[in-house]
Amino acid sequence: MTEHREEPAETVRNGELRAWSPTRSLKPAPRLAYESPGYRRLLGLHAVNTLLTVATLSVWRFWASSRVRRLLWAHIRFDGEPLEYTGDGLEIFVGFLKVIVLILLPVAVVVTSLQVAVLDSAPGLTDALSLVYALGLFWLVALGRYLSLRYRTSRTRWRGIRGRLAGSVRGYLWLTLWTYLATFMTFGFFKPWMDARRIRYALHGARAGNLPVDCRITGGSLFWSWLVAWLLWPFSFGLSYFWYRARMFRMTADRTGVGPLRLGFTASGWQHAWLWLGNGALLFGPALLAMLALMPGLFATLEAVGANGGQPDATDVQWRVAVGILPVYAVFGLSYLLLMPVIWERRIRFTCRHLVVLGTIDLAAVRQADDDATLAGEGLAGDFDAF
Repeated sequence: MTEHREEPAETVRNGELRAWSPTRSLKPAPRLAYESPGYRRLLGLHAVNTLLTVATLSVWRFWASSRVRRLLWAHIRFDGEPLEYTGDGLEIFVGFLKVIVLILLPVAVVVTSLQVAVLDSAPGLTDALSLVYALGLFWLVALGRYLSLRYRTSRTRWRGIRGRLAGSVRGYLWLTLWTYLATFMTFGFFKPWMDARRIRYALHGARAGNLPVDCRITGGSLFWSWLVAWLLWPFSFGLSYFWYRARMFRMTADRTGVGPLRLGFTASGWQHAWLWLGNGALLFGPALLAMLALMPGLFATLEAVGANGGQPDATDVQWRVAVGILPVYAVFGLSYLLLMPVIWERRIRFTCRHLVVLGTIDLAAVRQADDDATLAGEGLAGDFDAF
């Protein structure tokens, strides 16, 4: 078998970073590995967190995510050394409150006031403001992901070395706003440039200790994959997006370097689809099957109500429907309780299996990066984003 020979760490050919590529060399042995702490241990932690989250009306989820990450991080190893998560639930909670008070509340007040003001004078504008709400939701999701990644990076250590993302929250807010508007106005054709700019904003200039991160992904390198995915979207029921996602991951890794380290990512569109559709089936599949099993009985109950003659009472109908679908909620709750640990581990193993890292680090020369004092908003990512 041909022995793999690492490519030199020189950075540039024709202005682009050179990293491992499946077209140039064999895949090296994985350097990122995950050793499971065991399903029972994860399930016990998740069960306690779920009970406390319900009892505290969701407030505990900030501490819950920190406890889960601390356990998972300790079982992820790079070059044989474990990662360490130093995040704290109180930090996440305070950051979440900051975003609510400083961003979400003012925006909601302004948009609602405009909607009330034009309701009588220009009723047609209410639809436009509803569209603003919808765009704001997408903007909020993107902001939550960035803030979550920023916080996790700054609270992750390897052999005492911690990371820090580049950019500022204010800059990312503006970048996300105008790129979303540009994507909407171009019917989605600007999306590759939106994705590339957001990735480059977060990564280019970031630090791992004092090692600089150099990211040179461009929208042009993603456009043709996005165009094919966009054209095939209605015929593939949206599955073509996973091939674009695979291309985006590969190009991000191939055009990103961390000091002397070069990266690659080997997952195909099928593998991305298998991960996400499999996770969705695990979480929502049992509840969907329960819903399908209950539908005939539910329809029979509603027909019986209508057969009694007269106008059926709306409250009675709603009550019967609510009682009829209670088993669906119970099945979903049980799936969430039993299968979320499986979903966490599937995502971690996916990353460890497909991430390629080349190069060596002179640990004696690595200094610590400055701490990131930006704590706001990490809690927006939600409980499903433990990894």
